[in-house]
Amino acid sequence: MLTVPQAVTDENPDRPQAPAWEQYEDWLLPKWKTLLGSNPHERQMQEFLELHPCLLPGATDSIGQGGHHGPSFEAVVRQPPLQGLGPKRVPDFMWVRRDTGAIRPICIEIESPGKSWFNKDRTPTAELTQAIDQLTEWKVWFNSPENSLIFAKAYAPRYSYRPVEPQFVLIFGRNSEFKAGSSKHENPDYLRLKRDHMARRDEHFFTYDQLKSEREAGDYATITNSAYGWSLRSIPPTFSTGSHIMELSGAVSDPSQAISQVDLVSTERKAYMLKRWNYWRSIALAPENHMFSLGRE
Repeated sequence: MLTVPQAVTDENPDRPQAPAWEQYEDWLLPKWKTLLGSNPHERQMQEFLELHPCLLPGATDSIGQGGHHGPSFEAVVRQPPLQGLGPKRVPDFMWVRRDTGAIRPICIEIESPGKSWFNKDRTPTAELTQAIDQLTEWKVWFNSPENSLIFAKAYAPRYSYRPVEPQFVLIFGRNSEFKAGSSKHENPDYLRLKRDHMARRDEHFFTYDQLKSEREAGDYATITNSAYGWSLRSIPPTFSTGSHIMELSGAVSDPSQAISQVDLVSTERKAYMLKRWNYWRSIALAPENHMFSLGRE
C-alpha cells in the first residue's frame, strides 16, 4: 500500500512569533502620514509601497469582480515586465488575483502625491492625461489574445487556461485639491464629482489619502520578475510561513536578504522564517505529492 508523505506545519507554541497586525498597523500609519506630508517624489512612494503592499488597492477582492482565490504567489509584483512594452511603460505594481472563472490582473500606476488633477480652468492637467494614457496602453496590450496567453503562463501558470480579465488603477494626487479651504479651485466639490466620473470601464481612480491598510494583505510579499527569474523584494513584519507559501517559496530560492531587512521582527524570528521557507520550498519542489495541514507559522 502506497503512503503519501506528509508536510508538517509547525504548531509549537514556543516558536518565534510574528508581530500582531495591530502592532504593525500602529507602527506603519504614522510613517505613511509623515511621508505624505513631506511632498515626496514618486520614487519615494514606490519604495515605501514596495515595503508595505498592504496599502495598495487590489490586495483584497475590492477591485472589480471576483479574484477571491487571492493573488498569485501571495504577493504583489513590482514593475512587472509585459512583453513588447518598454521598462517605462509597465505597471508600477500588479496584483494577479484569481478565481474559478478568470485570471484578474490589477495593474497599478502611481504618480506623485503633489500632482494636480485639474487646471484652474477645470480641464485635466497634462500630467493626469498622460497617466490615464498609460492605462490605455495596458488595455491595448491585454486586448491581444497572444499577449494574454503569454501573461497567463508567466504570472498565473496554474490557471493559464482561464481568460484574463484585467482591471486598471491610478493613484494620483491628494484629497486636499477637492476640499474647500485647501483647494486652489473655486469649486472643488464640482471637480471632485468630475473626478469621480472620469474613470472608464475597468478603471479605478484613487488619491493617496484614499489608500487604506488591508489586514488580509499582512501576509503578502513584494516580488520582482526578471530575466533571472523571481526574486523577493520584501515581506511585511506580519508575514507567516506555512503551506500557503509553497507557490512563492517554490519560485524564489533565496529570500535571505529580504528577510534580514524586515522591521519589527526579532533576529530569532528572521532565522525561523528562513528555515521554514526552505522547508516549504523543498515540499514545493518535491517530485511527489504531499499531504499537509493548513496553518500559519
